[in-house]
Amino acid sequence: MDLVVVTHNSGAVLQSFLKSVPNHVRTIVVDNGSSDDTVEVATAAGARVIRVGDNVGYGSACNIGAAAGTASLVLFVNPDVRFEEGAIKAFVSAAAAHPNAAFNPRIYTGSRRRFRRRSRLLPASEHWQGAAPDDDCVIPVLHGACIVLRREHFNKVGGFDAKIFLFHEDDDLSIRLRQAGVELRLAAKALIDHDEGNSSARSSQSSRIKGEAMGRSLVYVMQKHGLHLNVPAERRRTWLRFLSPHVLLRNARRSKLLGFLHGLGLGPADQFGSRS
Repeated sequence: MDLVVVTHNSGAVLQSFLKSVPNHVRTIVVDNGSSDDTVEVATAAGARVIRVGDNVGYGSACNIGAAAGTASLVLFVNPDVRFEEGAIKAFVSAAAAHPNAAFNPRIYTGSRRRFRRRSRLLPASEHWQGAAPDDDCVIPVLHGACIVLRREHFNKVGGFDAKIFLFHEDDDLSIRLRQAGVELRLAAKALIDHDEGNSSARSSQSSRIKGEAMGRSLVYVMQKHGLHLNVPAERRRTWLRFLSPHVLLRNARRSKLLGFLHGLGLGPADQFGSRS
């Protein structure tokens, strides 16, 4: 198995992440222009480091990391994840039992369960109904924090869409895998802890950049898959969110919403250029 982790100023979380990776897993760190100690931490841990030199976006960096490996299974994971004991072994077992599938683990943030029930790219009839599953099963969409799939399937669908800088790249990959006849499944015995939102150091500036990327990506993937996006309605809902106390009192969240509003107006014709 090749493990690909994309970093951008991820030094604060990377060491703990790498300690949770079993020694037999080949780890490829693709660094998107970090200015902190990310590269030094990865090098000291013995990981292979690919320095992109600039922030080319999550999907593009994943493609670079995948191309640097040779294993039949590829694991894409965020650096703010921690693998529970036996998680990697459980992935390998699930892949052996279901050779025509891509997988998510069971994801927790502390004691809180994380499970993607829906995607903007799927009709409501295909959204997950009821409680999050605790057993192996087919799921509607993959959560991008941790994905395992066969290299042949990843190559068959052309990898991640490099036009998506950040956000909704997992939705897009999920749809294309489904269209190629690949099942999306939960590997229930694989457990991870995801300290969500902490892959990179937080600031109002980084939040603004992420919000803009989210807006642009939403416009792009909806048009790519032939779906209607009511942009005025998106704007109205976003402005209403500013009234929430947890937004009003936090600069980073306000900055992200402002970035999202700006990204909605840029549209897919603009390039998803490099960000710092």
